[in-house]
Amino acid sequence: MRIYIIRHGETENNAGGIRQSREGYLSEEGIQQARALGANLSDIVIDSIFTSTYPRAKQTADIISSLGKKLLVQESEYLTEIKLPSEIVGKPTNDRKSLQILKWIQGRMGGGDRYSDEETYNEYVSRAYKVLDHITKTGFQNVVLVTHHRFIHILVSVILLREELTPRLFASLRDKMYISNTGITVLESTTDHPEWRLLTLNEHSHLKALSAASPAK
Repeated sequence: MRIYIIRHGETENNAGGIRQSREGYLSEEGIQQARALGANLSDIVIDSIFTSTYPRAKQTADIISSLGKKLLVQESEYLTEIKLPSEIVGKPTNDRKSLQILKWIQGRMGGGDRYSDEETYNEYVSRAYKVLDHITKTGFQNVVLVTHHRFIHILVSVILLREELTPRLFASLRDKMYISNTGITVLESTTDHPEWRLLTLNEHSHLKALSAASPAK
């Protein structure tokens, strides 16, 4: 089985460095990114496409489908972004108070403490296991998952490490794993090699082609 984990295209908030809520659609740049991604995937065998229920992810998945095999796009709340405290949503990513809140949360990762209404480590780890369990039971061999930056971190970590993953190890991995808008991460498990392997992390050559085609500023 091969899993293509894809981050949605750019939004205005992404471009502006703003922490996003559930809402928000692709910017014009994000639409072009998704189209370039769809063209890049058009010759790849895909059996099924699953997406987060957030508009920006659904748009990306629909564009991939329309430019490829025109598969039914299936939505799942399990693929939504990790929920941050309401106090920092809509704030700049460099907002001082927000960074203090995130530091407080990260210092207590895995302990069950909650700052306000955010999703805890144990909760989003549980979601990642549910995603893996569901897609392995479908019988599909080539699956696309369209999801979000922070959730990709935990999903890849859970798939590769399973019970070996700890909050401390995840914190280290997360800080070393950059995922571009429409970046593709590929994992594979085969009969000959049943343990999951990471084949590609954040492949985004289609974005380079898009940049080359853009007029100089």
